[in-house]
Amino acid sequence: MRVKGFLARLVIAAIISWVFYGAVDYFAVHNWENSDSLIVRVIEAGPESIIPPEDEEEETYEMLERNTVLQVLSGTRADEVMSVKTVRLSGSGLEVKPGRRYLLVWDMFSDGRVQYSIADAYRVSSVAGIIMLVCTVLISLTGVRGLLALLGLAASIGVLVFTMIPLTVRGWDCVWLAIASVFIISTVTVLCVVRHARYRLVALMGSLGGVLCGFLCGAAMVYLWGLNGLAGEGAALLASTLPGLNMRGLLLASVLIGSIGAVLDVAISITASMSEFVDYDSDIPLDRLLLAGLNVGSEVLGSMINTLILAYMGSALPMAVLVCSAGVELTGILNDPYIAQEIVQSLAGTLGLLFTIPATAFSFVLEESVRRRND
Repeated sequence: MRVKGFLARLVIAAIISWVFYGAVDYFAVHNWENSDSLIVRVIEAGPESIIPPEDEEEETYEMLERNTVLQVLSGTRADEVMSVKTVRLSGSGLEVKPGRRYLLVWDMFSDGRVQYSIADAYRVSSVAGIIMLVCTVLISLTGVRGLLALLGLAASIGVLVFTMIPLTVRGWDCVWLAIASVFIISTVTVLCVVRHARYRLVALMGSLGGVLCGFLCGAAMVYLWGLNGLAGEGAALLASTLPGLNMRGLLLASVLIGSIGAVLDVAISITASMSEFVDYDSDIPLDRLLLAGLNVGSEVLGSMINTLILAYMGSALPMAVLVCSAGVELTGILNDPYIAQEIVQSLAGTLGLLFTIPATAFSFVLEESVRRRND
């Protein structure tokens, strides 16, 4: 019976996700307002050939072209069938297959000639559908707890996307915005995830203490190592686009935002474990309860540090491969500002996790001792 119920919930989740996929696809295609691109379906794609360079003596990148038959799906030209030559840079890696949908862009030259190219795959509806599938499966398997966890995640993303980032662009201090965002995210997550209401303050204090410790350590490393937050092409482009933006402050803000997830995980795990000990034995000695919380934290710490470091290493992997391919020695790698920024975030997050364990455990024991005295 349980197996049938499990399968039924998965089927319902799949149906909901499919309906959501179709709704998003219809809305996105019929309301595509990007004047620089069209959503098209490839009907036929001929073989590619090399475009001869206009100047044989000038060194240029190799360009490829192919005859392509396309059906326009968006805009005022919807349902129109086009037969055009599309060009791409050799080695760009975008593989065009008939039947699939892509984004078509074009460039118009002074002589009236139009050059078409397929810029990217169209993936809006499939991304939305997969996200909905994961969410519905999570809710179907975990019930209300899963729904609350998703609400906490949505609130966290909303705070960052609709509050912190726009206000940073408007010139607000990004460090204070990050501090406020971390407080809101922590509060909402704790309220949604921690089951026992009387222990929510414990998890909140532990997580905020860990984030504060990680931020202070990260700030010390940033100033001691002379980092300015300008490492990487994205940072340089952002600084040139918004010249008044405090890039060093943005780096410190990224330390705060980057560490809050792992720190919250550890704080809530310790709080949940210690609350289970109290539920099992309400008279457990406080010193034994503290030791249990510290032991649980040390067990969780190993995997969480691994997760945190590998997450930052994964994001910096293309740059690390590039630096390694250039044959740079270890001293040069450690002195590279981009690598140094990743090290700051990794070490700051690790130190934040280390402080979170005793902060949460001591906060729990303090709350439990107050409760026992009041009882």
